Amino acid sequence: MSDVHVTEHYRRPLLKVIRAKCIDCCCGDRVEVKLCAITDCDLHPYRLGKNPFSNRKPYTQEQKDQLKLRLQEGIRKKANAT
Repeated sequence: MSDVHVTEHYRRPLLKVIRAKCIDCCCGDRVEVKLCAITDCDLHPYRLGKNPFSNRKPYTQEQKDQLKLRLQEGIRKKANAT
């Protein structure tokens, strides 16, 4: 058997991965992540686990209902296609 180091990797939302990396970089101190002064780091804008460039507003109830109907219709079409 070879000396290959095996780690388990699993799917996680990217912002959570970035947040975990920032916490690791700050030696586990979450307050230091918030106060991080390394602004030239590519992860700096995302360090709090949120996308600061997302300007999405919360959906209205009407929009939620429309999205729900679209999703149900798509599921129904997919089921009929197979």
